[in-house]
Amino acid sequence: MKSYNDLGLGSKAPRLLNADGSFNVIRKGIGISTVNLYQYLTRMGWIPFLSIIFSILVLINVVFALAYLWIGIDHFSNLMAVDPWEDFLNCLHFSFQTFTTVGYGFIAPEGHLISFIASLEAMSGWMVFAIITGLLYGRFAKPSAKILFSNNLLVSPHGTGDSLQFRVVNKRKSVIMDLHARMLMSYAGDNHTRTYIPLELERPSVLLFPLNWTLVHPITPDSPLYGKTHEQLAQMDAQFIIVLKGYDDTFSQEINAIHAYEPEDMIWHAKFEMMYMPDKNGSTVLDMRKLNDIRIVKKEAATQTA
Repeated sequence: MKSYNDLGLGSKAPRLLNADGSFNVIRKGIGISTVNLYQYLTRMGWIPFLSIIFSILVLINVVFALAYLWIGIDHFSNLMAVDPWEDFLNCLHFSFQTFTTVGYGFIAPEGHLISFIASLEAMSGWMVFAIITGLLYGRFAKPSAKILFSNNLLVSPHGTGDSLQFRVVNKRKSVIMDLHARMLMSYAGDNHTRTYIPLELERPSVLLFPLNWTLVHPITPDSPLYGKTHEQLAQMDAQFIIVLKGYDDTFSQEINAIHAYEPEDMIWHAKFEMMYMPDKNGSTVLDMRKLNDIRIVKKEAATQTA
């Protein structure tokens, strides 16, 4: 079987791909740049993103509140010094009002220095909110695939032999067209090298993707899996890499999805259950909850080894 080493993962490196499709690579020496920071903030999860934004907003306003407190609470109209904590809270409230340009009017700065600080904070607020707006737009507008992969890779009866099967489904209601799939097997060799071999799919592409799609690799004598047992694949440190590429009609852009399976994800002598069925109105109901539903088949229906 001809090896296939142009993935960009390298033959000398260990496993570089995690099960969710992310790369197990730590980059060093790249320094800090606004481009990397923008990409980092647009790719991270919503909870960490909102936590960072909230922390930055609080920190900026605390800094300006301390500056107002240092200048003196007596430089504000309608405020009198009470105690340090109460004075700080009043300065913090004024800072948020100025930063967001709300300006209730009850508290106003008196004097050139404190007015200059308030003006500086107001301008800072414009810039910070402009950056946050750009980040929020980038997070919502970026094209991304929400293609779900089955939890398991099945060795299923197929014709007179066996096959390797997994299935995918589009989580979103967007229309994905001309979806192509590539499947490769990676395993560890001598001298800590890794070899990548393409696995031929029975159907490598679909023109439309409205339902689930079960991808099948027939385990024929030409397959690198022919005659292999689960224990042998585990000893080889095998990994099965799937790359999907299609066209998303909603964003009018190409999308990609990557996933990887390990030998421990494999279930032998099993088949997927149906995910869709017609309803009484003539429509097709796709039940996403059945993505991982399988049934075990009799051993006699499949060969003892793949």
